[in-house]
Parts: sequence; structure tokens; C-alpha cells
Amino acid sequence: MLSAQRLMLIREMIERDAFVSVKEIMERFDVSRSSAMRDLIELENQGVVIRERGGAVLKERAATVSSANEVAIRAKENVNEAQKRLLCARAARTIHEGDCIYVDGGTTTLFLAEWIATMRVTVITPNTYFLQKLPATFPGTIYLLGGEFGLNRDMSYGPLTIEMLKQFNFDLAFLTTNGIDLERGEASVFDFEVGQVKKEVLKRCRHSRLLVDASKIGKRALCSWARLDAFQDIYMDACPEDERLENIVICD
Repeated sequence: MLSAQRLMLIREMIERDAFVSVKEIMERFDVSRSSAMRDLIELENQGVVIRERGGAVLKERAATVSSANEVAIRAKENVNEAQKRLLCARAARTIHEGDCIYVDGGTTTLFLAEWIATMRVTVITPNTYFLQKLPATFPGTIYLLGGEFGLNRDMSYGPLTIEMLKQFNFDLAFLTTNGIDLERGEASVFDFEVGQVKKEVLKRCRHSRLLVDASKIGKRALCSWARLDAFQDIYMDACPEDERLENIVICD
């Protein structure tokens, strides 16, 4: 395959997933590590990507995510849908009948709904869009957290939400984030108040699971809200091998 053709295909991979690892390029195109690195350097010179440790991130995703540029939740539901389904399918194995679970805002956790649809579990969530995914026959109990409500976010947040959270204890918390920095070991979100809600959840759960697809790698948002080592498990669809933490679970 000509170098120009490979560059075009690598560009398509990054535009689809927002991140591509050197290993992925090596395996897909059967090239050496040095060849894969040269391709990423060329794409960086073209202004398409910004190279990160172990791969590269789409340049337009490299900007800090804040309330000013965060996309509405319903516009993101089908983005990386296959990866989100994969993460939820694996994470759902840890849910048992009778559990009390927290389901975070965002689109990744939406796909947990199909796995708990027939289970007698207690669900606490600020995510109204998630509740729309549950069938009317859901046999469990639902507590919807109140507080300030963001129409674009389909979730509650703020001081009132946190006060309600303080009345609950969770067996499991399924959390999401806008970006993860593997080098710094941090998870970040676009809004401080949303981050405060997530922090409170971490204090009140026995087991915390972070669900994050590979497109979030190297993506930094305004507010860092947790160390990555604070989670019992981090479910990902892909991650550079040389940057994997002990608590990262690769779902395949």
C-alpha cells in the first residue's frame, strides 16, 4: 500500500474514533512502529492530529472542553455507539439482583438500560434520558435526583442534587467523563458543578466503575474531578498498552 493511501485511511480512523494508537496502525497496515510514527508525524504536520503518548488525537478534539463547546447529549447518543454498548455489556456483568446502583449522566450509560430492564435493582440517577430507555415493565425502583436541570444535558446537578445524594449509599456507581489524561492520571468534565456531583457519588459507593471509550483519551475538559486510581475498574474499548493502569479493563 502506498504511503499516501495509508495516510488517508489513518486519517479516516482518527476522524471516526478521535484517537488512534500506534499499535492499531501497526496491526491494521502491517507496518513497523517507526513507519506508524512517521505517518502520525506527517498527519500532525498537515494539521490533522496532535500526537499524544502512544498515538494521536484528532486536533479539533484537543481543545479544552467546557460548557461553551460541549455538545448536547441527544446529539451524541449515536457517536461511538458500538463502543458504548460494549462497555455497558461488560460492566453490567457486575450488577446483581437487589443492588442499589447509581447511573451517571451522559450517553455512555444509556446502554446499561437494556441490561437491567428485567432486574429488580434500585436505580438512582440525575439522567432523565436514561429513564426514557427503561421499559414500562421495569421491575426495579427508581429515584430521580432533583436540582438545577440542564436541558442540553438531560440531567440534574448543583447543590440540591448533592444534598439528595448524601441520603444514599450505592453498591455500584457507573460513572462517565468527558476526558481522561493517562499521563496525569486524571478524569475531567466540562463543568465544575457536574464534577462536584460525580465527586460526591465516589464518596458514597462501595464499587465505582468508570465507563470511557478510547475517543476520550488525551481529551482534557475544564474540571478535573477524580484520580484514575480512585476507581475500582475503568472499562475501555482500547488503550495504549504502555499506558494501561492496573484498574483498566479492556472490553473486547
